[in-house]
Amino acid sequence: MDDVSIKNLPAAFYLVAFMWLLQVAQMLLPGDLSHFGILPRHLSGLIGIPLAPWIHHGWMHLISNSIPFLVLGTLLQYSSKGNFWDITIILAVVGGLGTWLLGSAGYHAGASGLIFSYWAYLLADAYYSRSIKSALIAVVVFLLYGGLVFSLLDFRPQISWVGHASGMVAGVLVARYVSRKEKRSL
Repeated sequence: MDDVSIKNLPAAFYLVAFMWLLQVAQMLLPGDLSHFGILPRHLSGLIGIPLAPWIHHGWMHLISNSIPFLVLGTLLQYSSKGNFWDITIILAVVGGLGTWLLGSAGYHAGASGLIFSYWAYLLADAYYSRSIKSALIAVVVFLLYGGLVFSLLDFRPQISWVGHASGMVAGVLVARYVSRKEKRSL
């Protein structure tokens, strides 16, 4: 039996491993990395836009985000024709800006905004690209994570509802942009 090479693992695996390393560092080092999350409408909170998806408010937060991130990120990588990193960066920035502009007071951190971005991107891509591959991926995404839409109705203070909604909007906008760009290049 051939050994599975680490270089053949999906990119989302490396990002989840990075999140776990940060959580271990947060446990071992003094201070709280959550302060590197998005702090809405504060200039100092802008640093959180690229950092917030990788930082979590504890182990349960990280655990609950790891599997959906890995599954949806892998599906995005499979469907994105080599643009996984570009799409991930754009989704994180657009969703993060929405959270920074509209979020409630306090630090917003965690991968859930990016999870919502991936989810919405994969569903919207099926609509915009109209390819069989995208449609099949969207069916899988909806069957596995269709219930995500209901978490938009979760207004508990410890849940970043705006982060989820901003991620979802970012996913739809970026899917439309990528689809238009691909159609122009044909």
